[in-house]
Amino acid sequence: MSHREAKNVGIIGCGARGLHHIGFNMVESSNETGFRIVSVANRSFESSDHAAGELEKRYADLGIDQAIQRCGSYRDIVNDPKIDLIIITSHTDAHAEHAVAALESRKKVYLDKPIAVTLEDGHIIAGAEKRTGNRLLMGFTRRYEDSWLKMKELLTGGAVGSLQMVLLRSIIPYSRYLQGWHRKREWSGGPLNDKCSHHFDVFRWMANSDCVTVSAFGGRSGVFKPDPTAPARCSECDRDCAYRRTEVLEESKETVSNKFTSSDSNDERAVQDACVFSLDSDVEDFGSVNLQMGGGVVGNLFFTIFGPQAPDGETLELVGDSGRLVLSRSDGMIRTYTDHGREADTFFAGGKNFDSSHYGSDKNLVQHMKDFCNEAEPVCDASDGLRSLEMVCGARESFDFKGELRVL
Repeated sequence: MSHREAKNVGIIGCGARGLHHIGFNMVESSNETGFRIVSVANRSFESSDHAAGELEKRYADLGIDQAIQRCGSYRDIVNDPKIDLIIITSHTDAHAEHAVAALESRKKVYLDKPIAVTLEDGHIIAGAEKRTGNRLLMGFTRRYEDSWLKMKELLTGGAVGSLQMVLLRSIIPYSRYLQGWHRKREWSGGPLNDKCSHHFDVFRWMANSDCVTVSAFGGRSGVFKPDPTAPARCSECDRDCAYRRTEVLEESKETVSNKFTSSDSNDERAVQDACVFSLDSDVEDFGSVNLQMGGGVVGNLFFTIFGPQAPDGETLELVGDSGRLVLSRSDGMIRTYTDHGREADTFFAGGKNFDSSHYGSDKNLVQHMKDFCNEAEPVCDASDGLRSLEMVCGARESFDFKGELRVL
């Protein structure tokens, strides 16, 4: 991309996703993509200033003198005629307000997953996309991750014959969903929304169809039974606890910087180390979700956030009438059993950027953003985000009614 084709970027929401995962990778690839981050907006001016400073340092390390505007409001970014691409990585309950304004600005828009907390907000965003004719790019990371793309390629190429079943296991040590801003449904939708929205999108992507019905068991297990005697935060606690907010295996692979720093802010959302046994959280922590997809494909999501540290925390299995594919996300390995088991193979499919954040998908995403800004079709858009949210809501309703079938 020449200097003349350079694209100016504004980021709304500079937490771990906006700053570390997308922002830093965008800076790193700036000479190749032509992207220049020119403005950031966060929930407070102090956090905007911090994010801008970190990005300016990264640019300076590359010999690029890039001044970044610290915005007091997201509208400063939306209304800036110099900005070409708006990145929305704000808290999920703010997505509707931010996305609608961004879409109406006619700028290119990236919206991080999940699309929203409520179906009402999801429909508002999808409606704005349709009304403006400005399709946004949705941030389901598996769609940009080399090993998952390889699974889709093998499936499309007939490796398993006719797809019959999809199994996705996510057994990960993500107790942090009970400790940061994700710990309240009204803010994030909980892990069923924030984490499993990826997974529900994968079922649609692999089956090439929408979900028809859902039946699910789960919710909040007894593992994190509320304890009114527990200190409010890890930084105030001296108990021997396996769930103390700290670095863990999965986080070390999914983040650029996983150093945990306790926040002393009075902002309730800014607390990163809330006790997992607090009465403060209302989100689910486990479940088994059965899915009937269109075309007869059956799926199952088996997930929990209290899984032990293990190298096979997330796996995807595709079963057809003549073969089987198994992906282990954490090592990027795919095992294939084709021609009714007569042939078998095991190989690495993680790609050259596997050791970077989200197993290389963030670097791939930034590359796709370049194509998106040059009028390529988005890999997935607001309609995909809405369909995933419908599956989230259907599963949660089924949790509440002890496995009752929910028609989507």
